[in-house]
Amino acid sequence: MLAEAQTSAAPSRQTIRGAWEFRQAHTPDWLPVTVPASVHTALLKNGRIEDPYYRDNEEKLQWIELEDWEFQSAFEADSTLLQRKHVEIVFKGLDTYAHVYLNDSLILESSNMFRTWQVDVKKHLKTGPNKLHVYFESPVKKAAAEWAGLGYELPGGIRTMTRKAQFHYGWDWGPRFAGCGILKLPELVAWDDFLLENVFITPQRLSEKEAVLVARFRYRSDVETPVTVVFRENKRKSLEDRKIYPGVHEDSVTYSLDNPRLWWCNGMGEPNLYDFSLEVKQRGVLTLDKVDVRTGIRTVELVTEPDSAGKTFYFKLNGKPVFCKGANYIPQDMFQDRVSPAHYKRLLDDVVSANMNMLRVWGGGIYEDDLFYQLCDARGILVWQDFMYACAMYPGSGSFLKNAAAEALQQLERLRQHPCIVLWCGNNENNEAWHNWGWQMQFNEAQRAQIWRDYKTLFNDILPTYVGNFGGGVPYWESSPQYGRGNSKSMTEGDAHYWGVWHDEEPFEVLDKKVPRFMSEYGFQSFPDWTTIQSFSLPEDRELDTKVMLTHQKHPRGNALIAEYLKRDFRVPKTFEDFVYVSQLVQAEGIRRGTEAHRRNKPYCMGTLYWQLNDVWPVASWSSIDYYGRWKALHYFTREDFRPVVALPFVEDDILKVYASSDLPDDTAVTVQVRALTLEGKLLSEVIKPDVRVHPDSSRMIWQGYLKTVLDRHKPDDVVVEIKLKDAGGQTLHRRLCYLVSPRKLSLPRTSVAVQVS
Repeated sequence: MLAEAQTSAAPSRQTIRGAWEFRQAHTPDWLPVTVPASVHTALLKNGRIEDPYYRDNEEKLQWIELEDWEFQSAFEADSTLLQRKHVEIVFKGLDTYAHVYLNDSLILESSNMFRTWQVDVKKHLKTGPNKLHVYFESPVKKAAAEWAGLGYELPGGIRTMTRKAQFHYGWDWGPRFAGCGILKLPELVAWDDFLLENVFITPQRLSEKEAVLVARFRYRSDVETPVTVVFRENKRKSLEDRKIYPGVHEDSVTYSLDNPRLWWCNGMGEPNLYDFSLEVKQRGVLTLDKVDVRTGIRTVELVTEPDSAGKTFYFKLNGKPVFCKGANYIPQDMFQDRVSPAHYKRLLDDVVSANMNMLRVWGGGIYEDDLFYQLCDARGILVWQDFMYACAMYPGSGSFLKNAAAEALQQLERLRQHPCIVLWCGNNENNEAWHNWGWQMQFNEAQRAQIWRDYKTLFNDILPTYVGNFGGGVPYWESSPQYGRGNSKSMTEGDAHYWGVWHDEEPFEVLDKKVPRFMSEYGFQSFPDWTTIQSFSLPEDRELDTKVMLTHQKHPRGNALIAEYLKRDFRVPKTFEDFVYVSQLVQAEGIRRGTEAHRRNKPYCMGTLYWQLNDVWPVASWSSIDYYGRWKALHYFTREDFRPVVALPFVEDDILKVYASSDLPDDTAVTVQVRALTLEGKLLSEVIKPDVRVHPDSSRMIWQGYLKTVLDRHKPDDVVVEIKLKDAGGQTLHRRLCYLVSPRKLSLPRTSVAVQVS
């Protein structure tokens, strides 16, 4: 045992920074690299490839995925480190098939970029310099043998065999860069007799006056000895005595907190967070280990109950229903090593600025960095978290399922402490695709039965069991959407992805009628900011259908669909630059149609998440913020459409109806002002209706008028209706300009605009 005078025997943790270098396998030249790194960014920094995002460089760089790559570093191990009983190396970002050598001894073979890999390396370490060598196999070649051995080709292709970010293999908004890399610095963890591995704090009982918290923890120990578990919150602490035992064990302590400040999402209250610590002491003075935890106190429930229309689908936070407003989130770059804390902070600030309260972390990307969830905690952004499976069917071999189960357990234990996470979803569109996309046609009956059996094993057995046992009370949802849009239940039960608008060229007006219980995906494409287009192209590339522009438009019909919708509602622009700009207006107006329909139908519909928030590279896509963080028109529209209290105009049978929806916790008294003006500014009519009550649990019509009366018999192509909702103090809560014909039909007056930039 350690000396009596010592006050800490806690483990030490240090990252392996060292000087790193890399090379294409079996070539002579080692090149410098700064880890974290992916092979593409390492090659770029060394001038060995051109910018992968520039012009049509994507196709020139496909050779990279077929090669093996090596990274190596030297680091110092001092005598203090080597005196510890256990020294483990921990990798959290190995992408993906890595053979790791320490001083020429193979210590690890990895096969999943979403897992943490740790191994005791004490016997391989030596005093002074130590050599760490990581050999990455080509993910495509590595999966080829198992892919060929299946006997059939799974929908989704060879990516389905690999627990690697699925979007690396290309998507309809992203390029194909299936590389490899060390995406987080490896860490050395040294300890003697005791190591805390997982601390999780959750409410056991909760009321306004008291929260009874239970702090669960797992530990590894080499000794049997009495200890004191010290649980701290602010300046308060509680102590519990118990005995620890050799081996790996689970334990817990309880703690009572008076008048708890609950964690609320954006718009419903403050996202209150607490700083707790759990410390294990021997003899009252010797710290064996200590873990700090920042978390919030909240309860969450997914309510799916039968009603007269079908089945509800909504979230309750601390017992109160939440109308979810937000978007689908994808990774912020093809190369995760380039995503900095500043990127996370800026994007999450943009989410809050747009009055969102939820993001759906889509299943073809990554389980995000800890910082992402910490920022969502601090900003009150609910997170719908997919497991990383998307638009495919996956194998059911024992090795694949064992790998998937280990991944699920590690990610659940890592993320369950974050109050922002309110749902774990098994996959993105796999169920719908199997039943509605014609996938089954390519298989015989026995193969179909096997593939569906494998699906159910993973998404109906393994994942819900792990979420139930280790998810901290967060609900599980098998697949998003529950039903495909070919099934009438998709509008009356569960969550829905509606793509009749866009894929099927249905008019935006369809969104007024196709209102589900919770819209977890719908969207429309636009081009990014013109400055963004300039960043990846030459002047001769800047036309709709050049090779470079088509390289940065991944949907096979994308440009044609944008053009089709544009000509329906807007005058067709004469230049490509104007086309780019108007494409953003088409997107913004179309998504507004859906957003307003969803809010107008509260509480039948209790969520609207458009596809998608952001981009992985500069591209024409469904995003509202482009790769460089530039807001498109859609994000500006969203900021208004997601305000806590909104006016929702709707024309039906020549009657202008104004609905109001509120997401505030209490009734709101508003004054409604409806003014019709010509586009020259002449007032045609005005109505002011004071003291209108807007309720938090529903949307209601607060005013209606015949269009003829509102317009004073004026032509609608020369009119705008301004609708304002004001609070008791006269402050404008929402202002909505409503045009009664499409922009193409507006009789816009000639005008001159003077701009002065200062």
